[in-house]
Amino acid sequence: MKYAWRSLTAASLIALSATAASAEEIRYSWGGNGTLSGFWVDQDEVPGNELNDYGFAGEAKVWGKASILSDSGWDYGVRGQLRFQSSEHEFSNDHIRGAPDFVDEVYLYVDMLFGGVVLGLEDGAADQAGIYSPTVTDINRIDDPRAYVLQDPLSNSYTAFTPNGAHMRTDLNASGDAFKIIYKSPRLIGVQLSASYTPELTRGLNDLFDDDEDFDEQSNIWEVGVNYQGSLSSFDIGFYAGYVAGYNERETVGHTVDVVAAALNGGAPTTFTSQPFTPDDLEEYGTGLQIAYEGFKVGGSYRVTNIAGGAGLADQAIGSLSVGCSTISGCVLPDAQTTIWGAGVTYETGPWKFGAGYIDLEEELPVFFDATPPGVLNDQNRFLTQDGQGWTGAVTYEFDENLQISAGYQHYNFDGPAGVCTGAACDTLDADLAFVQTSMSF
Repeated sequence: MKYAWRSLTAASLIALSATAASAEEIRYSWGGNGTLSGFWVDQDEVPGNELNDYGFAGEAKVWGKASILSDSGWDYGVRGQLRFQSSEHEFSNDHIRGAPDFVDEVYLYVDMLFGGVVLGLEDGAADQAGIYSPTVTDINRIDDPRAYVLQDPLSNSYTAFTPNGAHMRTDLNASGDAFKIIYKSPRLIGVQLSASYTPELTRGLNDLFDDDEDFDEQSNIWEVGVNYQGSLSSFDIGFYAGYVAGYNERETVGHTVDVVAAALNGGAPTTFTSQPFTPDDLEEYGTGLQIAYEGFKVGGSYRVTNIAGGAGLADQAIGSLSVGCSTISGCVLPDAQTTIWGAGVTYETGPWKFGAGYIDLEEELPVFFDATPPGVLNDQNRFLTQDGQGWTGAVTYEFDENLQISAGYQHYNFDGPAGVCTGAACDTLDADLAFVQTSMSF
């Protein structure tokens, strides 16, 4: 497989170079955007670690593209995007190693009559095909928010609150911006098909040709997506479905992780060792729908994944030989799923946009045996979940296409196996956020 990928990469680069030799002049374009958000935060805390009642998050992106339109009608070139952000804006990053944090996306592309091909650092086919709940604040949304100031009460500095890895997002983001090849078909009768292949979970190039196999790291990730956009009478309709599958390149047989839960003998938070398991191969799927009528949009999306918590795949070892399953978060679990769904509605009139939304997460945790009640002989295997919900309401005023200001409210509720938020454990809390967001583009 490694040699096939090497040959495919070389062939792609040769084809691009050959076409460039007969091309016309190079065209350049560039742009960018920036956002700044301010928050008022009211969330549960633990004694001795008082959190700020306010917070800020900022992000800026700059992109550039060089392209050529050949005599045969092929459009090909290179595009790169840099990202600069505060720590509160890193919630949605994939954290896959191999490139500097400020490098967001870099890829070569070719668009032709029979579709388009992309080679480089870019989201996978299933993620790009996605259609989700409509929102009027793309940065401060509840379905995978770009800006997120809800803090882990057990941390003295800002650390996003994701108990047991719980990350409420319905997009199929397993491969992140790892190096991959993507194909998109032409859109026919409103339908576009796409597929992608990620040989290694890396944003660098050296690891592509490295024969080393890490314990519980996912590789050979295939994705497919179908996206439909069309009209039915006075309604505009968008629909998508996607599927992702990967391969655990070196299984850790009999692996265990720690689970913090309320003990049966009185409910005190206790650290349990899970029953031994073998981390699984990656599998996730999802679907989404949006319907627009005049100024209204309604829609929702649904995702099932065996990545614990629904966040990105783990890509580093923390006190363990297992790269992918050092902790529950990001581990690909056997016989356990995280299910996430969301729904929303927006209304637009003139420069004003109004929106509301809801999202729900249920994460099945690794099974563990609770022997705390002495003398109990019945089955004490515990099958617990980490749950989370979010609600939001927001309004946006658009001064022009390049300048917007938004304000809104979010409420989060988390309920975990420990059932408390104390200095010993925190997986259960309520939080209220109010925000103001300014967005600019150029």
